[in-house]
Amino acid sequence: MKRRVSKQSKRRLMIFGILSIVAIGYFFVTIFSYTYNYISLKNEEYTLKNELVALQDEKANLKIEIEKLNDPEYVARYAKENFLYSADGEYVIKIETDDQEQVVSNDNNQMVYVVSISLIVILMLIFIIKISCKPKIKKMTIKTVQK
Repeated sequence: MKRRVSKQSKRRLMIFGILSIVAIGYFFVTIFSYTYNYISLKNEEYTLKNELVALQDEKANLKIEIEKLNDPEYVARYAKENFLYSADGEYVIKIETDDQEQVVSNDNNQMVYVVSISLIVILMLIFIIKISCKPKIKKMTIKTVQK
């Protein structure tokens, strides 16, 4: 015995089902957006905390620098080192630092990488050509004749 469902019941179930699907969809979208916002705010908080620490270190360094700049001997030495200032009777001789040596070593490192990659590519091409030109030997089977 089958139970008949009226059209009104089907219509109510259809409307309730659609509303339920919309509500569930809205729930998942809302949870996803709140989770995304939470994660992005946590990342921003981490970044800002790191920036705050860096700024506090910079503030401490600047306070030390201010105290040093109040000393006339430090100011004179600073001017001589950074602005090539010289007093009467002094000669300024500038000696290059390690910056140029690092540039040269970086150029050498790049050259080594280029040469090594080129050698690897050449060896791979030689290997591929050797394999493709290899003569194929057919295996011959010896049949024994039975008497």
